[in-house]
Amino acid sequence: MNSQVSLDALPYVDKQIDEPGVRSMVDKLIASEMKRMPKPKDPSTLFPDMDLFSSNTLIQQELDRVRRGKPMDPALDLSRYQLEPPSASTTSNNTSSNGSNSSTTTGGGATETITPSASEELPEGRAQWLKALDNANAQLEHQNQRVVNLELVQKFGGNAWNIHNYQLEYDVSLLRKEVDDKKAEIMELNKLRKRDQMDVAESLQRLEAKWAEMISSTLQVEVASASLQAELAQLKAYEIQLSKELGVAVPGHESQ
Repeated sequence: MNSQVSLDALPYVDKQIDEPGVRSMVDKLIASEMKRMPKPKDPSTLFPDMDLFSSNTLIQQELDRVRRGKPMDPALDLSRYQLEPPSASTTSNNTSSNGSNSSTTTGGGATETITPSASEELPEGRAQWLKALDNANAQLEHQNQRVVNLELVQKFGGNAWNIHNYQLEYDVSLLRKEVDDKKAEIMELNKLRKRDQMDVAESLQRLEAKWAEMISSTLQVEVASASLQAELAQLKAYEIQLSKELGVAVPGHESQ
């Protein structure tokens, strides 16, 4: 297919599009041409399928789980993010097994949280309290890290965001300038096209009028020629008829 297309449209000179019925005819021609054009490809087929993380089985399994919409198995243990001491129900069994009962029950049947002194002598109870203490230390360290991060953001975050915003504004200004340059280039090109077409419009109209005059003259000559040929045929027929009546041979018609 030839990539070079010669456009002969003169939108600033040709005004036939404004004539009745011409625009609808042009629209039909454009629709018919577009039907013959190849359909655009599906955007999803423009890029090849990529098998991400093919060497990592765990990530592949997790992606497959997310794709199927299934929950995590096992689910995340959110208890580590909660700061709760061991309840009496977790240590009362150990206390009753040693012959002492240090937990109390309220009227509603709920168990109280026992103090460390009530179960610190018990190995399992002490382990529960140590686990709760480790969790509390971890939560405290996490809060300390959050405080440090907030202090860093308060000290340096403003300047970092200002620099980032300045960079974004600079990028936006460059893009706007490029858009304005392109618009100005398009406007200048349209002005140049209009000026060139208007410069040759008078010459085109004169040539078109001359062409129409020559076509009219040619038609008149053809009509006159046809009329003369018909008249000549009639004269020849009349000559032959007279020669027959007078018994005179007409030159060129002796054989008849």
